[in-house]
Amino acid sequence: MGIAVSRGSPGNSAVTAVAAAVPRGVRCRAGGLIKPDGGNLVDLVAPEEGGRRAALWREAAALPHRVRLGRVDAEWVHVLSEGWASPLRGFMRETEFLQALHFNAVHGHDGSMVNMSVPIVLAVDDAQRRAILASGATSVALIDDHDRPVAVLSDIEIYKHNKEERIARTWGTTAPGLPYVEEAITNAGDWLIGGDLEVIEPIKYNDGLDQYRLSPAQLREEFASRNADAVFAFQLRNPVHDGHALLMTDTRRRLLDMGYKNPVLLLHPLGGFTKADDVPLSVRMKQHEKVFSYKQSYHPSVSFL
Repeated sequence: MGIAVSRGSPGNSAVTAVAAAVPRGVRCRAGGLIKPDGGNLVDLVAPEEGGRRAALWREAAALPHRVRLGRVDAEWVHVLSEGWASPLRGFMRETEFLQALHFNAVHGHDGSMVNMSVPIVLAVDDAQRRAILASGATSVALIDDHDRPVAVLSDIEIYKHNKEERIARTWGTTAPGLPYVEEAITNAGDWLIGGDLEVIEPIKYNDGLDQYRLSPAQLREEFASRNADAVFAFQLRNPVHDGHALLMTDTRRRLLDMGYKNPVLLLHPLGGFTKADDVPLSVRMKQHEKVFSYKQSYHPSVSFL
């Protein structure tokens, strides 16, 4: 793609316009939507066809070593499984972990360097490490807090969890009170386990909002079905207000002025770590629905993480 325009206050919101055709001499990739990072969109969910999903569940249930997923770990499984972290095909092994820490990027399968400033890793404790290494196991089952198999991690590699370096290089400081750190790093195991991930079934949260959580593949299908020749994304952690509306309408106008015929808006609310006094996600989604019920001309496609 040839154009990416971002505006907005840090930590609040931004508009990004991504062109999918060639208007007025703007140099863009031919053939529709931009390629996923690394060249191909990763899909790590076992297909139902051919009985693979049922077979994977049996395989996971029979594995002697199990790693219980915390809340953040389970969300990373969701991210990895749908290809949001393409080209990663599982939790990072040590080489990928060090690339993310030192270069804020990992190698794609096509030889490119893909932006990846936050390591996607899974921690285990000393006892788990000893047991896995003693048995010579090459695969472990990942289970939820109800002991149900979620995925299988294979061709595993266990390496040291350098917590202080991870925190310092990710946040630029080791000061106390950093978001995410206490839950996902400080109190996690002293070892990391990486490998190839295969997820038994699509991750669902059953919170009344799953219908909005479109995967990258579903979003691509939606953009194609709407005949989008450009997609502009608006990411925010607050209800839509007049300033947001100005940015969105102005970006659409600019794209039309550049020669695009059908720019499509992707509204992308943040659903993870936000400020403690932010409006809850479920309330924000209701507000977004009301706003866009009056703005059908923008053809919004709504997804969030």
